[in-house]
Amino acid sequence: MKKIVVVSALFLGISTFAQTKQDKIKELISLNGTFTISKEVKKDFISEYKKRYSHVPDLAWKPIEEKINIDELVDKVVDMYGNKFNEKEIDQLLIFYKSDVGKKVIQNAPTMIAEIQDVTRNWAMKINQTINDDLEKMGYLQSPPPPMPSSK
Repeated sequence: MKKIVVVSALFLGISTFAQTKQDKIKELISLNGTFTISKEVKKDFISEYKKRYSHVPDLAWKPIEEKINIDELVDKVVDMYGNKFNEKEIDQLLIFYKSDVGKKVIQNAPTMIAEIQDVTRNWAMKINQTINDDLEKMGYLQSPPPPMPSSK
């Protein structure tokens, strides 16, 4: 009987620990902007479909909307974080994202990501142009291309 109580207490402690870690991860992903945990996501998702399929009556969307479970997605994201970070690391990340610097990272992340994408795109276009210019100067972009030198 004592073994059952000990095993039950151990199991309860483990599941409490896991739940605590999951709650921390949910807070973290809400804070850091990785994922907005919101029931509005479902409505936004359906709204896009309503625009695309405007001929479908509103009554048809209700049963479809009920099949969309945002918690399923949240759980998958939480599991991903849980597999990458232990609870101590989650605690440290929460401290960081609640700090002034963390808040600044969160605030600037969307703009920085857009700027990085622009800079990367412009850099890639410049490199592409350089490669094409050099290959053209060497005659490799002629139609038909010049014969390949034979190697003996």
